[in-house]
Amino acid sequence: MTGPSLETRPGLATDVGDAGRLLECHQIARQLRFQQLVRRYLSQILYGCKSAYCTTPTCLSCNRRLVTKPHRPPTHLTARALAYFLSSQDHPRRGLCPHELKVDPTTLEIEGADGVNIRPEDGGSGQICDVFPRVVTSKPVPRREKAAVDENGDVMKQGDAAMLADAIAKRHQIKKDPKSLGQNLYDTATMIFSYSKHIPTPVSVFASLRAPHVPTQRHVSKISQTEPAATPDGKGSHDSSNVTFTEMPNGHTGPPAVNGNRASPIVPQTSHSENRRPSMSNAERVTLERLSNGHQIHKICHIPELAIKNHFSRESLEPSPLHGTLDGTIDGTETTKHKMRMQAGAMYLPPRSRKGPPLNTLPKQANGKSKVPEHITLPVTSHLTCDVLDQLKEDVYHHRNDQPSDFNFVVDYDTNRNFRPARPFVNRSLFFTLSDPETLLKSFRDGPSKNFANSPLPHLDSYRLTNAFRDWNCRNGALVFDSLCTSVEALFRPPPALDTQKSPRLKPSRKGAALQSSQERPTSDLLQNPAGRYLSDEEVAHIVMICVHALTSLVPNGWPHTWVQVRKFRGWGVVVPSAPSKTDHTDGFAHPWLSIVDELEYEPAVRLASRLLRGIGARLCFEEVLSNLQIQKTADHAGKSAESERLTPGVLANILVRHLEEVERNAIDRRSKMKVSQDTSDDPGWTVTATLVEWLRTLIVKQWDGKSTIRKWTGVGAAFTLLSHFYAKKSTLNLRLHMFHIPYLNERIDTVQSPIDFLDSQDFPNTIHILEFPFLFPQEYLVGYFRTINFTTMFTQFDHSTRTACLQNRLDDLFSERYLRMVRNQLKVSCRDYMVLQVSRENALKETLDQLWGQEKRMLLKPLKVRVGMLEGEVGFDQGGVTCEFFRLVLNEAFKPDNGMFTVDPETRMIWFQPASFEPDWKFQMLGVIFSLAVYNGVTLPVTFPLALYEHLLATDSYSYSRNLTTDAIRDGWPTLAKSFDELLAYNDEVADVYMRDYVFSFEAFGHNVDVDMQAFEGHKRWPARSSPPHLDRFENASAWRASLKRPDLSDTAWIRPLASKSENGDDTETVNEATPVTNANRKNFVKDYLHWLVHRSVERQLSAFATGFHTCLKPRSLALFTPTTLRDLVEGNPIISVPLLRKAARYDWGYSATHPTIVDFWSIIESYSQEDVKRLLEFVTASERVPITGFDSMSFVIERHGGDTDLLPTSSTCFGKLYLPEYKDKEKMGGKLDLALKNCEGFGNA
Repeated sequence: MTGPSLETRPGLATDVGDAGRLLECHQIARQLRFQQLVRRYLSQILYGCKSAYCTTPTCLSCNRRLVTKPHRPPTHLTARALAYFLSSQDHPRRGLCPHELKVDPTTLEIEGADGVNIRPEDGGSGQICDVFPRVVTSKPVPRREKAAVDENGDVMKQGDAAMLADAIAKRHQIKKDPKSLGQNLYDTATMIFSYSKHIPTPVSVFASLRAPHVPTQRHVSKISQTEPAATPDGKGSHDSSNVTFTEMPNGHTGPPAVNGNRASPIVPQTSHSENRRPSMSNAERVTLERLSNGHQIHKICHIPELAIKNHFSRESLEPSPLHGTLDGTIDGTETTKHKMRMQAGAMYLPPRSRKGPPLNTLPKQANGKSKVPEHITLPVTSHLTCDVLDQLKEDVYHHRNDQPSDFNFVVDYDTNRNFRPARPFVNRSLFFTLSDPETLLKSFRDGPSKNFANSPLPHLDSYRLTNAFRDWNCRNGALVFDSLCTSVEALFRPPPALDTQKSPRLKPSRKGAALQSSQERPTSDLLQNPAGRYLSDEEVAHIVMICVHALTSLVPNGWPHTWVQVRKFRGWGVVVPSAPSKTDHTDGFAHPWLSIVDELEYEPAVRLASRLLRGIGARLCFEEVLSNLQIQKTADHAGKSAESERLTPGVLANILVRHLEEVERNAIDRRSKMKVSQDTSDDPGWTVTATLVEWLRTLIVKQWDGKSTIRKWTGVGAAFTLLSHFYAKKSTLNLRLHMFHIPYLNERIDTVQSPIDFLDSQDFPNTIHILEFPFLFPQEYLVGYFRTINFTTMFTQFDHSTRTACLQNRLDDLFSERYLRMVRNQLKVSCRDYMVLQVSRENALKETLDQLWGQEKRMLLKPLKVRVGMLEGEVGFDQGGVTCEFFRLVLNEAFKPDNGMFTVDPETRMIWFQPASFEPDWKFQMLGVIFSLAVYNGVTLPVTFPLALYEHLLATDSYSYSRNLTTDAIRDGWPTLAKSFDELLAYNDEVADVYMRDYVFSFEAFGHNVDVDMQAFEGHKRWPARSSPPHLDRFENASAWRASLKRPDLSDTAWIRPLASKSENGDDTETVNEATPVTNANRKNFVKDYLHWLVHRSVERQLSAFATGFHTCLKPRSLALFTPTTLRDLVEGNPIISVPLLRKAARYDWGYSATHPTIVDFWSIIESYSQEDVKRLLEFVTASERVPITGFDSMSFVIERHGGDTDLLPTSSTCFGKLYLPEYKDKEKMGGKLDLALKNCEGFGNA
């Protein structure tokens, strides 16, 4: 169906009955606001104010008063550039002078400079309002020449155009530098015409567009000029449209001339009759109505003079709080109360209340439905659907030749060859539907979709919405985004419950509110909102998702590998990466990511995304406030009203995430059905959620101020909050970890002080720390922050030891030897610079535990130095290599299964705690201390634990975590068991007949196979079951044994099930109940309970003791920087060694180079090694067989020439990562010597 048929379709077409809902009136209102700002700035910059104590920096009066030498007034060109700059800021009114100005800003207007042109639509029955007419720049011509007829049929004297061009020419700079960018920009006729033209009121334009008689340009000018221009203080002005400025020879400007005379200062008008505005003309009130008999009647609406003055005058156009700035940011300095004095320079449409007449002002039928009149003056679509939006795409000007010469390009400024601007009906319909929240809520409700039945927004079909919003950037995308910006204002409306909590004294002052930035606005400013109902979370989610689809559909699809590049360089804050210069552009080639970058930098879309995030932040703030209010309510009022129900913060975010999960699930299903062959394993490419994440990253890079502390409810804070919700569901949202990384953040923050501040930061309701979102940082940065925290603590202890030692030396002269001995004993720990451990190779574990036992925590926090094998004759000076060797010796002995503390899986070689271990808890705690020392000193340990251990170390509630495990949680440590459980859960027939498995947890310990009845020990019953001594009866319900109690033998049935009762003589009686078999009904609970017993319940005592020791040297808040996977990489490193990467990171010294024949032979030998041989080589050189978490680049692997051909073996210095390799004569000799050295490398000669 074509566009014109939409204008008359019943149930869809409607008439615009409100000037605020018409696109042209909206544009004129914005022009008026901006023009008055520019005029007022020009007046105060050029002429100043009447106050003798003005402190406004841009006011001429202030500048003349505060200088110590004669002040040089600014030129008109300088004032114009500064005025446009200040008027374009986020809060343009904060720079206005609050005093009465010497020169009325309305005197800057030029007589005859009409700012609006209304003409009939080409090929249509409607009218078009040209908001930005062409600027007359022709040279003056004699006025006596023959008159001409303009395009509207009116007689236009050439002298009128000549006078206008002459007036504009007089305002140009006399002495002009053709190379000056500022002069070439701000001294153009367009810039001068923009602030000096006459702009009629939106109401008069609206009445002219609705009038049956199409007025000409001159007629509209007469209508608009009947209203004198409003002064900034709301008073009317005299006839001051004929304005010229007196240019001085030096380029400065004198007072303006009004009608040929020098302008005088503003004189307050006292006569009421002079301020009275003329009534509206009849043409402005004429409406056309067609009767049933076919006759047409013209109706003239009679509006009393007082009503005109109160409702249609410029004084009544008070600013809406959400229209306080040019970009629509909230301005807490303004209010809708009529008692407040309107700020200078403001010009707005009257705010439309939701309680007023309905949006559709058409007559009603008997059934209450809107009746479409036979003739609609300003037709628009009453609502939008995906089908209607697709049909509106076709109502465009397909060729440039079809467009009128003065076509209004204000809706977009894209002039590329694919741009096809839409017709007025489309523009008006888009603005009418997308700019009003209530109309937008009625749009895109085609009915629930089967594909989105599980979504909280089942009526929003993501696939259809994406296609409907696609390609609008080639028509008038800016209008779509600007209209949606207006609808997003509904997100700032506070709930009614907050109105009763608000105090009048909390309203910010004008000065205080003006100093705040648009990104850092407190909650009190968010409460200054226009009237309107509070939208529910589902309604807000509806508006948000429409905006999200408009933003994401703007970005081209591209290819997955292209998106990898885009995400990488935009994460660094780079808009367009540098590329080699290209002189030949004839082929028209452009990088594939260039179109993606262009759309992500599209200013109207960025403006919508920014306001949308601020709106979401306001809603999150309201949810938090309401939640806290419910907590403070007493129990008497709970449940008595809807407002007293407990609200959960983050409801809106959860709705968005749930809907996006359905969006991505349907997208994946659609790809699988279409059999798309693109590889999306590394990057999903273009998806709705992935593109939304890119928009969030873009806004963070653009608006973040570089501080580590962020206001939670601002746009940046909302972006961080949404990213955290997306990260928690990244698997179901089809996202990858690298898509969240923003390395740009690391470049802006203080990498030393910010981690320290993060440790000391507290949970405040309105602020968040940037390190609370560690997923935004690459892994190597997080390791750097973590080690910075540890090094700072270590340096603090070292500095304290140095100061204490200096104090002790001074006390030697003050005390006798008797007291000095006592003082030295007390300061023994404080004076030590290092914590020194000396162990032998034979009893490394025992000697280490003996020395660590009883040490103070401050001693453990000092730098670690180790001496290994000193008594056996080894000479090893610890510079890092000996420490790595020490931990390898200690842990190899601790993890031997014969010790009864740990088990080693024969398949994966994973280490886990031994269930029913008889070793005391303190040993596990001391092993945790050893782990803590290693991580604290930056040592990578040669251990392999399953991920479940690190989940337990980071979990705040390990019991709750272990009760909700899946088979994926144990797949790395027990892959065979996980596979068996998957088969058990997926088996179709009855599992009891095939598997014949009882509901028990099985383990082996010290030659005994134990089957624990998990159902019998459900809850927190103590395991193993044993009656407590009389004095421990109060601990009967405890789930764990006390360390002082002796545990029963493994052959005792107390390990299998609890004791049922006691006999008459007090002996324990065993139960005879058999374990329940596993069936289809209980197999899910069986798997869940088995996993709980495997990773928690059976080793709860050992895990708790180990975790206590692990946190000895490490602060829990610093561990919050890591995920379980990252923490495992930090502790264990990477066991897989890549020879190419190792070769790339290697360095050479003393005559060797990468191309030396000996080095070439060396790497040829290493490439033939197995993984075990390469691990031995790495351990031989660096004392560690693991690659640290920071990769090969952080390792020191240096090959140094150690003489010529010799029979000596290669040696190494593990502390410095050096391999001393002689220059052997051939490859065979080198291979033999190297193998021999690697097989006999235990011990130190001189490390």
